[in-house]
Amino acid sequence: MSSFNKTRGSVYISIRSKDMINTSSGINGNAGRFILFEPITALDNEVLSVSLTSCTFANSWFNLSESSKNNLLTFIESGTSYTIQIPDGNYSINELLAVLKPLMESANGGNIIYTFSYDDITNRVKIMSSSATITTFKFSFANSIRRFLGFNNEDINLNSFTTLYSNRAVDVTDSQNSIYIRVPNLSNQKIIESSTGKYSNILAQVPIVFSRNAFFVYEPSVPFDMQLSSRTINSIDIVITYQDEKIPINFNNAEWEINLKIDFYNKPESKPREVKLHKDMIKKFDIYKKTEMDKNRRIEELKNLKKLKQN
Repeated sequence: MSSFNKTRGSVYISIRSKDMINTSSGINGNAGRFILFEPITALDNEVLSVSLTSCTFANSWFNLSESSKNNLLTFIESGTSYTIQIPDGNYSINELLAVLKPLMESANGGNIIYTFSYDDITNRVKIMSSSATITTFKFSFANSIRRFLGFNNEDINLNSFTTLYSNRAVDVTDSQNSIYIRVPNLSNQKIIESSTGKYSNILAQVPIVFSRNAFFVYEPSVPFDMQLSSRTINSIDIVITYQDEKIPINFNNAEWEINLKIDFYNKPESKPREVKLHKDMIKKFDIYKKTEMDKNRRIEELKNLKKLKQN
């Protein structure tokens, strides 16, 4: 929108989640509708845009949960398969390892004892087994905690003769290190999302920069100015998700605030579309016409020359 000229002053909208009509499911608290007392309307010669000026969130969501589809671990011992479910929560890597060990040993009846440790320097997990029996970790299965433990999407074997080390960095965010503010009812065709390759309703990507259970503020130095297709705003729907739009942020009903700015710009004048094909056809016809005229001129010259010779 930087190439457009503003026609009048901006309208600032401060939205608190507790003042919205809650449209989220359960205790997520990640979606709501704010209805304006008076609609914001653009004139015939104007277009509207919306941008995020700032927002405040509580890092109250779980980094591991059933809704985030990252809370399971399946492993096989002597042909017997076990699947354990880690309780929803916000874990550090050491806290997760402390929960994982008793869950595995409870599932297998204590037949094999596992030792987990984490190295801060290498950001890797080490796993050891007390038995010569092979344990197969099914990290290829869906909803796996593999990224927390630092493993790729592949099955890996372990027994007492081997030591298993993470083959990638431990990631307790499970690659969900940003949250996405979406405005589904404010239509635009200016944003393309990498996960789908299609037009998206993302207004802002907010990096998570503070630890759990802390408030953090995001104030973009250069806010993205989203041009809207509609000319009137009666309400604003806000939805907070991870990059995958189908995975909502579960704020556990913690409150958040968002500040938006509505701007009015000159509507660009529509210019007649130049039909290049038509111009090319005219040009080619002119060339053809000139070629034919030259051809006819040479024929006439040859006829005249023949007559002179006959005389």
